[in-house]
Amino acid sequence: MNSRSTSRSKPQALRMRMKEEARAAILDAAEQVLAEQGLQAARMDDIAARVGVSVGTLYNYFEDRQQLLEALRDVRGGELLAQLDAELERSQPSPYRARLHGFLRCILDYSRTHFRLFSLLLENSLQRDTSREGELDRHLKMWREVSLRLEHLGQQGVKEGALRPEDASHYPAMLLDMTHGLVLRQLLAKQPVPTDELLAPLLRCFLDGAAPR
Repeated sequence: MNSRSTSRSKPQALRMRMKEEARAAILDAAEQVLAEQGLQAARMDDIAARVGVSVGTLYNYFEDRQQLLEALRDVRGGELLAQLDAELERSQPSPYRARLHGFLRCILDYSRTHFRLFSLLLENSLQRDTSREGELDRHLKMWREVSLRLEHLGQQGVKEGALRPEDASHYPAMLLDMTHGLVLRQLLAKQPVPTDELLAPLLRCFLDGAAPR
């Protein structure tokens, strides 16, 4: 590579990084404004004012509020997957039960941190034809990624004797349905529940069953 191409690539990389940082700042501001004002009351002007840019600049990144909402959902979903991967990496030397505890805690904690946003996204999806616009497909793709991680983790549980091997193919779906159900119930009730109140019974029911011993 010659010196001219190198010198051109540096400003381009800098502009790209600045654009990505601006987009992230807009999404953070949007989440704050939406949480405070609600889905119907929040305006693009309010979001632009919060982040400190003109509304015209905001529209350079997102053509309307719906596109901004979809970007928020995708970015927060990606963040959750990154946190789950970091937790799996961190807990690698630990036994299955401890790793599963950390994995599920990540999901529940993240849902609680962004509780208001996820409530609004659920409200928005219930008001729209999600199947027509591909929102359901993107949602399912996100949870398939989580399921793949649970499937890999479950292989460790089988090897350690913590899980029965004959039912291994069903464990990711069962765990996800249980976890998703707990999160969805909170969102519909608009009332977050402390993670520990959900995590302990979730792990007990999955690992030990609900029947009295």
